[in-house]
Amino acid sequence: MLVGMVMLALSACQQKPYPIFFLSEAESTEGTSTKFILMYNGRPYTRMPIVTHGNIASFHSFMSMQDGSYGVVFTLKKEWINRLYSATINRQGMLILPVVNGLAFQPLRIDEPIMDGKLVIWNGLNGYDLKQIARDIKPENPEMEKKRFQRKNPRPLPKLKKDAKNQKKDYTGRVIGEIFSSGS
Repeated sequence: MLVGMVMLALSACQQKPYPIFFLSEAESTEGTSTKFILMYNGRPYTRMPIVTHGNIASFHSFMSMQDGSYGVVFTLKKEWINRLYSATINRQGMLILPVVNGLAFQPLRIDEPIMDGKLVIWNGLNGYDLKQIARDIKPENPEMEKKRFQRKNPRPLPKLKKDAKNQKKDYTGRVIGEIFSSGS
């Protein structure tokens, strides 16, 4: 019984990962249930991510010249590099939508299959995002990343309406399928 209580206490203290995922643009919405499609800025994306935070091995950030925010290059784990290549091999011209903590960032256009296992968010992240990402994903240069960290989120998420009873929610309590614009 004591072991069970200790395990319960440890699991309650565990922090949830900072959600990062990349959605691929859907080829067509005809004949597809809306349960599998998410609309963002007038484009359909599949709800099943091609990459999530659990597939990422490391990251490094850079200062965006566009707006002074940070961009990030994510490097996938070896076993996921081939999956990304397979997911992008026949999708030239389609988009990949990066989403971090429910905020959508500038979509990436697939101009050729991604063979190096790297995905980029070009701008819009802040020091708080970098700090949260570093909890679960190994920074390639920890000293540099620590200098960029912020303790508080300068960009709080919008409040959600709590009126719908049967909406499915993810582990953060956010309605599944609700993605907010990052403003970039």
